[in-house]
Amino acid sequence: MVETYLSKGRICRILDLGGTIEFWRTWGSVFDLSETEIVCINTFDQPADFVLPNVTCIKGDACNLSQFSDSTFDVVFSNSCIEHVGAWPQMSQFASEVRRVGRSYFIQTPNFWFPIEAHARMPFIHWLPDQITYRLHMMTKTGFYPKADDVEGAMEIVEDARLLDIRQMRTLFPDAEIQKEKFFGLTKALVAVRRKKSAVGEMGESWGEVVANEPGREKQAAI
Repeated sequence: MVETYLSKGRICRILDLGGTIEFWRTWGSVFDLSETEIVCINTFDQPADFVLPNVTCIKGDACNLSQFSDSTFDVVFSNSCIEHVGAWPQMSQFASEVRRVGRSYFIQTPNFWFPIEAHARMPFIHWLPDQITYRLHMMTKTGFYPKADDVEGAMEIVEDARLLDIRQMRTLFPDAEIQKEKFFGLTKALVAVRRKKSAVGEMGESWGEVVANEPGREKQAAI
């Protein structure tokens, strides 16, 4: 996606929802960051990195991007974030904002039907009732999560991530192709990909022209 925009001879503007400066330190070598402008939105403050001057980190809410106009960004990117924003209403708002502010997007999330839960790193735990799951979190450390000291802490872990299946992703991102990331033949993760918003003009237009020409935010487009 990035190379497609760069081939038009202009800066590629990327919004990373749930992004961190550490991610771009690690993966920024994939393409020339000097030709990109990256904005990371997360729920906590992140210090500026003078080695990555084109990466800006903002404390904010990925479900409310009202500070940005329609089609502000060439690419909206998110790696394992949507499952953490809350229940279905929050997920729907997240998806709506992604589709509104991005001309293209790439949204990844773990697949509910993969047998190993991506965060707890345990098999089948996400398929169990909450009344069993929170007890497991009180018994031992699970993946990224520390051992919970009490029921309240355990329930915070249980409700930290709500995994989605392919039908839910298709509902949230109806104008995208839902791609499957495979691991030993099983679908490990789902990725919603919209390569270009056909409602706007050619990718070579200036950013200001794109924003000015963008129709209503509910307009859907084919891939």
